[in-house]
Amino acid sequence: MNRQRYDEAAGLRRSGQGLAETEDLPTEPGWGPGDFDFVAGPPGAETLGVLMALTDWLTPHSQPPRRIPVPDVRGLFYAVCLDVAGRLGLQVTAVRLTEHPMPVDGLIVDQSPLPPAKLHRAGALAVQVWHPPAS
Repeated sequence: MNRQRYDEAAGLRRSGQGLAETEDLPTEPGWGPGDFDFVAGPPGAETLGVLMALTDWLTPHSQPPRRIPVPDVRGLFYAVCLDVAGRLGLQVTAVRLTEHPMPVDGLIVDQSPLPPAKLHRAGALAVQVWHPPAS
């Protein structure tokens, strides 16, 4: 019912026009029998395939940058830091500052290198992690 109202509002279909035959409309799902008339048999299909391959070949494909800015992870919890660094492809090396920590997620208090430095993808990010001491 909603599709019929949409088609009427867009001017694709009119209601109250008598016993007109149903026809395929662009807003209805499915393919009609005349939807593939633009390809003239196997030679047309082959030409269309070549044109599509040529279009894909000529389209510029972007590559990710080799060096990425170092994220500032200071003030984040260690698990969040691992998630951020993992999404960027960085390897994290943690230095624990508390000798006998509580079994909770640590807080990043310092890092090396500092932003706005840039690292290669899969580069190393060293972080210092502070945990509350066990009592």
